[in-house]
Amino acid sequence: MAQFCTKCGTPLPEGMKFCTGCGATIGEPSAPAAPAPAVPAPTAPRPAPAAPAAAAPAASSGSPIVKIILIVLAVFIFLGLLSAGACVYMLYRAKQNVNQFEKQVHATFPMPAGTREVHPQPVAPAVAPTPPAGPVVDTGVPTYPGATPWGGGTQVTTGAASLKAQEYTTSDSVDQVLAFYKDKLGPTAMVTQSGGQAVVQVLGANGEITVAIKPDSGSGKTKISINSIGK
Repeated sequence: MAQFCTKCGTPLPEGMKFCTGCGATIGEPSAPAAPAPAVPAPTAPRPAPAAPAAAAPAASSGSPIVKIILIVLAVFIFLGLLSAGACVYMLYRAKQNVNQFEKQVHATFPMPAGTREVHPQPVAPAVAPTPPAGPVVDTGVPTYPGATPWGGGTQVTTGAASLKAQEYTTSDSVDQVLAFYKDKLGPTAMVTQSGGQAVVQVLGANGEITVAIKPDSGSGKTKISINSIGK
């Protein structure tokens, strides 16, 4: 049976004591093979350094900038409330002045304003009266077409209110004049008729308008009295 060298693997005939290839003695135990060099285990990759945490916002609730903004807003709110209170107080005082002025006007100039009842006037003498002299006052109320001013008017101003009064005469009837002012003063006008006379009155936020219409027996014409109280 053929033998083989245990070192180099050369085939040897039987009975040989030495290897013809490497000269090793046949039959000697082969030297243990040198251990293979240990291969170092692959090292795990090192984790990348963590990114620095995001910087905290520069402006926090306790920063001076936020405090300044809050203080400015508080000042503006306070000034707004103060202005609103002043306006309310001024309106209240103006309303008081207007009420006081109306009382003075009704006491000084008694006329149909503020009443729905018209009392007939005593019959005037047959002689036609002479219109009183004086400047004509523009009451802000439309004048009846073709009407003639009956003397001068009255104008009184006190604080935030004013009184304007002016009389006119016309040859048209009371009903014609009444129809004109009902149309001009609008659907909110209040109309009162009694004894051949009529009163048209408008009450609003801006004041009071009263138009009294009655026949004038002295001149044979229709007299128109316009009273305007502005606020």
